Amino acid sequence: MRRTDREVTDDATKRQIIEAGKVINLALHDFPAPYVVPTNYGYEFVGNQLHIYLHGAPKGHKRVLIVADPNVSFSIIANDSLYTPEPGSKPSAYSYFYQSILGSGKAVLVDDLAEKEHALRLILKHQTGHEIADEISQHDLAYVGVIRIDVDRYNGKQHLAD
Repeated sequence: MRRTDREVTDDATKRQIIEAGKVINLALHDFPAPYVVPTNYGYEFVGNQLHIYLHGAPKGHKRVLIVADPNVSFSIIANDSLYTPEPGSKPSAYSYFYQSILGSGKAVLVDDLAEKEHALRLILKHQTGHEIADEISQHDLAYVGVIRIDVDRYNGKQHLAD
């Protein structure tokens, strides 16, 4: 990382960024260029292992790409805002504040209905901020596509307001 002064090294802050983010940009191998798709997500740590869950259609381009090559990269951005200086300031006075996580791992297409339900509940909890008690029907679980990313590595970076 070129700007080591912005590197996030402590796990608590990395976890806070993952919690604060709402959209993950998933990058998959494709030809002639990588395929990047934004989606919402849920996550959990099992010990120190981070698992990120995505949902979507049961068929589609990203699923085809995962079957061909499960190696993926991702980015999560949180707490971002533009710093606007006083009128008349030089353009270089503008800045952008953010926290981010960049990582990679292996994508797994989840078929097990119990794991799909677990994943959907994690996604709903992350996106809404609370547990969802309502039943998820077996029909819905059978239809939805769920992807789990078993994260190999991830790094944090931030530029905070002084």
